Amino acid sequence: MKFPFKTSISILFSFSLAYSSLGQSDDAKPRYEAHWAGVDIGVSMLTNEDMGMEFANNMYWENDIAQSFFIHFNMLEYKIPIFKQYLGLTTGLGWHMNNYGFKDDYVLSYNDSVVTANQDLNQEYDRNYLSVHYLSVPLLLDFATERLTKKSFYLCAGVVGSLRIGSRTTLRGKYENGDKFNNVRRAKFNLNPIAFDATVRMGYQSWGLFATYSITSLYKNDKTVGVYPLRFGATLNIPSIGKDKSDEGRSFEEFEETIDSL
Repeated sequence: MKFPFKTSISILFSFSLAYSSLGQSDDAKPRYEAHWAGVDIGVSMLTNEDMGMEFANNMYWENDIAQSFFIHFNMLEYKIPIFKQYLGLTTGLGWHMNNYGFKDDYVLSYNDSVVTANQDLNQEYDRNYLSVHYLSVPLLLDFATERLTKKSFYLCAGVVGSLRIGSRTTLRGKYENGDKFNNVRRAKFNLNPIAFDATVRMGYQSWGLFATYSITSLYKNDKTVGVYPLRFGATLNIPSIGKDKSDEGRSFEEFEETIDSL
């Protein structure tokens, strides 16, 4: 079952808003707004150990950027203030879905000792990609000009640690007789179970830009050459965390207006 984009984001917003109010009494100290909860959308590039995009002896790792998109749902956040609203440490929880498309009909293959990709000369594919899902926890140094998202510039930098919770390949196309196929294979593919990414995030109010670079290889080190994802894109921050109770009634309406504009 597929959910409309607006419905999915609204559910995410409601969940985060409910979490933000847990354990807060009317006389609780104000919470400073972090810059993690929300939705990240963008594209990924696979790079070699020198941060180049060419793999001379392993051309199948040169990914198709048009099919290498990702969407990250960052559900929970909390900011520990260091100096009022201006500087703090931010952590939280996210669910990250990363796709890596293959060029020239290369099909991912693996066994206990190696992971590689073999070119299929007998079949063309409309879609051919690896999808990897993670649970992610950030540790960010979070700078902001205001306590709340409204009228605030922000800049964050730090590390995101991720635990792989699922992975699959998808091959989609047509046979010579015109029949369509959509083949899905779920496996570990010698992927690293844990990933660490360096990240920078910046923006104004609910909108921002970000980039991440993996400091661990996508695949286990002894199974193939080093493959390091570089991701960049746009982020839509949830503007509810840390709002005063007097503003909570307006927060959801403001967020829906932002979704409508998107």
